[in-house]
Amino acid sequence: MSENEFDYLEEEKPKKLQFGWVFPILFKPRQTLKEIAEKNHSVWLAPLLLLMVSALVVVLVSVPVLNQSAGPVEMPPDFEYFSPQQQEQFQQAVNMGSSPVNTIVFPLLLRYAGIWISWFLLGSILHLSLTLNGSRSSNRSALNLVAWASIPFVIRDIVQAVAILTTKQLILKPGLSGFVTDGATGLMIFVGALLGFVDLYLIWQIILLAVGAKQISGLKSGKAWLAVLIAVVVFLSLKALPVFLGAQLSSLSSGGMMF
Repeated sequence: MSENEFDYLEEEKPKKLQFGWVFPILFKPRQTLKEIAEKNHSVWLAPLLLLMVSALVVVLVSVPVLNQSAGPVEMPPDFEYFSPQQQEQFQQAVNMGSSPVNTIVFPLLLRYAGIWISWFLLGSILHLSLTLNGSRSSNRSALNLVAWASIPFVIRDIVQAVAILTTKQLILKPGLSGFVTDGATGLMIFVGALLGFVDLYLIWQIILLAVGAKQISGLKSGKAWLAVLIAVVVFLSLKALPVFLGAQLSSLSSGGMMF
């Protein structure tokens, strides 16, 4: 069997798990992204699995800090006069707050949902943005690109996990959100949520997206950069919007209604 026939058989069974690109995309991004752009099948699974693993690490190292910050629970007044059943219900409620379900399962599920929804949403928005700028690339190519351009977030998770282990403190002000003071109201809540997504790793992702967008679309550098920036701004705005709306609803409910 000739070498060409071997290549044909290999193409019939494309590899979806391409872990071999993990380090090259960090050190040889242009060459690696060109190779990814040439694939006519889905190769987005490996980076998403890595993101899930790094998210698990962050959640696990955060558990001792959460339990330590909870501290002892003060008993309610006249607790000794509660019936045995009421005392048991109170203890169950206290234990539920520090249970693995609340400290591991729920946070992990939220992170996993965020990984997959963010990947699909940004990939779809990027595909639309590239199309409006004249590209005829497929949505699959955009999803492949977004997945692999998210590898810097794996490094961010590792850095955050090391920081949590070292300082014994959770990261409460991610990105540039520290520039917005606590107690902000109105539009500044939206700005604070938006700045919380902005860090060096996001900039790294944007650069990878721009380089890859040019590869998959055939657009000139200017149009590729424009399409990527539009997609990222729209995507981040959609991510910040629920935080803003939640804060507005919370302020309405806490303020009450006057009749």
